[in-house]
Amino acid sequence: MTGEKDIQQRRLAERRAHRLALTDDVKRLMEALNRDSPEEWRSYRATVDQEGILEADVHNRIIQTAFALFPGRETRDIADLLERMIEMTRSELGKGDWKV
Repeated sequence: MTGEKDIQQRRLAERRAHRLALTDDVKRLMEALNRDSPEEWRSYRATVDQEGILEADVHNRIIQTAFALFPGRETRDIADLLERMIEMTRSELGKGDWKV
């Protein structure tokens, strides 16, 4: 049982380390969204602040921008990028860290 718990802890630590490594890419994505789609960016930040659900057009714009900025990335990599963006946005808004 202890071995299983150690494996789970190690995987969780690896996942967190991976997401932290995405910080520079996320900053690039956030800057692009703020510059190219300021209305969607404001809506995204308000939604994160209120812990709500993103509107479809905002979600689509974020996804399109992410794939345009990082065309070689797999879908899982983009999902990790978006998770990290939520963490960073929550932190900026004073909402604390996003829990895994």
